[in-house]
Amino acid sequence: MKKFSGKWFFAGVILAVLILCIVLIYMFFIKKPVKNELTLYGNIEIRQVDLSFRVSGRLKHLYFEEGDYVKKGQILAELDFDTFDTNLKELSAKVQDTNARKINANDIYRRNLPLCTDFTLSKQECKNLFTDKERADAEYELSRAQLENAKIAREDAVLRAPNDGIILTRIMEIGTILSAGVPICSMSLFKPLWARAYVAEEDLGKIRLGQKAYISSDAASDKEFAAHIGFISPVAEFTPKTVETVSLRTDLVYRLRVIVDDTGDDTLYLRQGMPVNIRVPLENPPSAENKEAKIRE
Repeated sequence: MKKFSGKWFFAGVILAVLILCIVLIYMFFIKKPVKNELTLYGNIEIRQVDLSFRVSGRLKHLYFEEGDYVKKGQILAELDFDTFDTNLKELSAKVQDTNARKINANDIYRRNLPLCTDFTLSKQECKNLFTDKERADAEYELSRAQLENAKIAREDAVLRAPNDGIILTRIMEIGTILSAGVPICSMSLFKPLWARAYVAEEDLGKIRLGQKAYISSDAASDKEFAAHIGFISPVAEFTPKTVETVSLRTDLVYRLRVIVDDTGDDTLYLRQGMPVNIRVPLENPPSAENKEAKIRE
């Protein structure tokens, strides 16, 4: 009886091991768990702009330091206004002078016009009167245009922030003689704020433009920032070395731009180049009944 019961015991153990192996094989090789979200990895990208004057001059004022937060329209720097103000006075006087000559030329032309119609004056004299009038008109319009251009140059001697952002580097110092277009500072913009990520080819069909996503970082692990997929590259590329993915680096991937929706104060946790995790909730696949109804439609 003991031998018989021992055989049954070993047989039961072997049967249990076989059943366990079958279950494990089914779970890991046959039945694939359905994922309801996709996890991607990427880095924060922030636009950077080099700020400069459109006109040349001597740098007189700088109202910022590196690391300062600035608002859109805030004055960052100013050139010396002396040359611009002098030019404005000169061109204003020129406008008055050309306007006076224009009025005089037009009066002479109007007074002598009857003498041209009855041929008292020769054709050449009448032509000269008309030419003088047109030249005076043109000189007046040219002086007005030059004055407007001088006003624009005076406004361009004041550098304003193009958007909300933070000053990264201060390149020039007060007293520097600047040429037009020479950068004086580098600024990082707060908007737009996005993460650059890559999706494997096998997961490409699971996402679409405008799809909701959530971004988190190690610096603020308790915060998730609402975002959406704003760009999917139509061109495949090899996985960059700076991106950590679960697949091989030689796999082909597609570049994504995941744009942050809320750019409030909390997004200051997201810094240039910071690695982030991107959670993309996936839509439930349509059932067989829904597929059949859609086909009938």
